[in-house]
Amino acid sequence: MTSDSAFNYFEILMLGMFAASWLVLEWQGKRLDKKREAEKARSEVLPDKH
Repeated sequence: MTSDSAFNYFEILMLGMFAASWLVLEWQGKRLDKKREAEKARSEVLPDKH
């Protein structure tokens, strides 16, 4: 198979898409972790009045 094969470009594209989606998921997870920690800290400082 030569480097001009369309399948090679497809494989590289799929690998790039996988890496990009992994990075987006990691970023979203870290963002949600920070949000959850902020909620927890706020609930500890201001307890619910239920």
